[in-house]
Amino acid sequence: VDLLGVKFILSLSELDSPKLKKVFQEGETRIYQNVNVLPRAFFVSKIIPVRDNEDAIGKMFEESFNFNTDAIVENADEKLLNMKQAEIGDAKITYYSENKVSIETDNSEEGFLVLTDSFYPTWNAKIDSKKENIYRADYNFRGIIIPAGKHKIEFYNSLF
Repeated sequence: VDLLGVKFILSLSELDSPKLKKVFQEGETRIYQNVNVLPRAFFVSKIIPVRDNEDAIGKMFEESFNFNTDAIVENADEKLLNMKQAEIGDAKITYYSENKVSIETDNSEEGFLVLTDSFYPTWNAKIDSKKENIYRADYNFRGIIIPAGKHKIEFYNSLF
C-alpha cells in the first residue's frame, strides 16, 4: 500500500525507494519526502463499489488499484451507483480544524471528492449548506459526490 497522505518520513537508516527522496540528514537522522503524497482533498475518476470492509482491503492491495485516481466505496447507494464517469475537478481546503473542514471545489461535471481524514459516523457534510451523504472511501476516508460547478463543502463533527 502507498504512503497516502504521509509527506515526510524520519528514519535512522537509509531507505531505498523510488517513492522517497532524501531531503535532509544530520548524523544518523534522515528525513525523506514522499514524492507521491496524496493531497488531503482530491477528486478521483473511478469509483469501485464493494460489499464490505474486507472486500475494500482486498481491492486496495490489487496491483491495478491507484489511490490517486480510484476510490473504493463500501456504502454505495443508488445515487453513487447511478453516477456516470466521475470528473476530476479542483479542490482547495479553506479551513481546517479538528471538528470542521471547509473545502471549495470547481468541477465541470459531477465528481467524487475524497477527504483523507478518517471516516467516523459523527461526521456530517454539507454542500452549499445542504446536507449530503458521506461515503466510506478507501476503507478509512471520507468521500462525497460533488455536483458540477463551484461549491463550498463543509465537513463537521456533530458531537461539537
